[in-house]
Amino acid sequence: MTSPFLNTYARYPLTLVRGEGHRVQDSEGRWYLDAICGIAVSALGHAHPEVTAAIHAQVDQLLHVSNLYHVPVQQAFAARLGEVYGGRLFLSNSGTEANETAIKLARKHHWLRDDPRAEIITLENGFHGRTYMALSMTPRDKYKQGFGPMAPRVRSLPHAEAVAAISAETAAVVVEPVQGEGGCHVVDILPQLREACDATGALLIYDEIQCGLGRSGELLHDPRPDITCLAKALGGGLPLGATIAQPAVASAFSPGDHGSTFGGNPVACAAGLATLEIILRDDLPARCAALGLRLAAGLEAAGAAVSGAGLMRAARAGTPAGPLIDAMRERGVLVCPAGPDAVRFLPAFTSTEDEIDEMVAAYAAALGA
Repeated sequence: MTSPFLNTYARYPLTLVRGEGHRVQDSEGRWYLDAICGIAVSALGHAHPEVTAAIHAQVDQLLHVSNLYHVPVQQAFAARLGEVYGGRLFLSNSGTEANETAIKLARKHHWLRDDPRAEIITLENGFHGRTYMALSMTPRDKYKQGFGPMAPRVRSLPHAEAVAAISAETAAVVVEPVQGEGGCHVVDILPQLREACDATGALLIYDEIQCGLGRSGELLHDPRPDITCLAKALGGGLPLGATIAQPAVASAFSPGDHGSTFGGNPVACAAGLATLEIILRDDLPARCAALGLRLAAGLEAAGAAVSGAGLMRAARAGTPAGPLIDAMRERGVLVCPAGPDAVRFLPAFTSTEDEIDEMVAAYAAALGA
């Protein structure tokens, strides 16, 4: 049968039909422990009762209206998120859109100050999305091949060179505090980036799309940025992104400067609000930190070199990741790669210690296969 889709995904030979808790079921009836969570999306697992109830209630009230009108659940969600992060925000549908919004906001901020600087600096091993500007900011040649030329005035630099490169020409520096697609590397130069941005007037933007909302073991990454971009876990499984700007930067946008037909969809906001309240109420960032230490220790004991933070870990054992991922799937645990030689673990914030140990056991068995 000819696929109805454009040829963009190399899918695993697995058809998933149901999710419950931290497990998913395939079309043959077999259950798998989900240690990838839709690539860091399902932070509370599948079919969490409070999130599901919030979605059902909103579906019965209002599915969609234009952002030309006020929507109570959207306003409640935005107010709560802004309270946590201390800024004003724009709601979109994805992490890529959140990053695109941040770049527009940064450039408009400088333009309004009669300082139309445009340069964007990102770091090697970063990943910021696949739309035009987001891809231009992503230093991965394999994603760019055939799509050039990329956007001008974008530089992706080694970590050791980035701080010194920030200048009066730099509009913004975009960085993932923990780099996901690039191998789960913790960026250890955030204080120096903040200092250099302050000295030159550049804005500091955190792309927390994969590492945010507590997955790294921290709800807020310090020092604080001028703009924070969130998505993935934010919608509790539904498409939802947010660009959160500190007040001095947020004022750059005026009506008509930016927009989204579906951004801040009422059902997605209901799911997002329920998810955010659970993360805060149950102190899930602390749980991610503790479980992440257990996961890292177990993987190291199995013979892997481990990078990352919290429940965002990559394991390297000097062997290609693909066969290990396949072998783990055969043993009932789903993971994904973080580069050609790294197996990435992105389990739910609500995982149990026994489930963490199950992931480690599957990895150890795959290594010995």
